[in-house]
Amino acid sequence: MTTERMNPQVNGAHSSSARRRNPVANAVRNVGIVLDTAARVLFLGRDGVKM
Repeated sequence: MTTERMNPQVNGAHSSSARRRNPVANAVRNVGIVLDTAARVLFLGRDGVKM
């Protein structure tokens, strides 16, 4: 057994190709983020959103 890493990673946890998602998955994620932000503003007011 060698002491070298089996899959060396460069500058981050994942390679750039591993971070790419299906466009539908990106859209669903973005809609979720928008809905979450809107709910925070409605229920917590402006103090619920940190800018």
